[in-house]
Amino acid sequence: MKERGKITRIESEDEILLERRMLTRVVKLILSRDQCIGCGICVDMCPKEAIEYSPSVFEERKSLNRPSIDFKSDDCVLCGECVTSCPVKALTMLIEGEEKTPVVEFNVFASLIKRR
Repeated sequence: MKERGKITRIESEDEILLERRMLTRVVKLILSRDQCIGCGICVDMCPKEAIEYSPSVFEERKSLNRPSIDFKSDDCVLCGECVTSCPVKALTMLIEGEEKTPVVEFNVFASLIKRR
């Protein structure tokens, strides 16, 4: 049985699913591994540092794998910042089965500052 309010992780070969079941709704964050190009933009945008980046591994001038991302489900708050920043739409957020993103709906994007 899934614990209400706790984020559970369900992983398959094609995708990673983070799911939070609450009393009145279900929130899902889905990463399509086939669509993800491993650019790492979502890693930089995550306000909770809940996404880890794994670069390609090269051996004898050949790539053994492509870059990828992974989620630390204990740190993720399902804000959707990563969904809005993904240039290839590899991330999807579903709230009660509808594509929605909390940061867009409530206009709560993180402020970016210029580094010197």
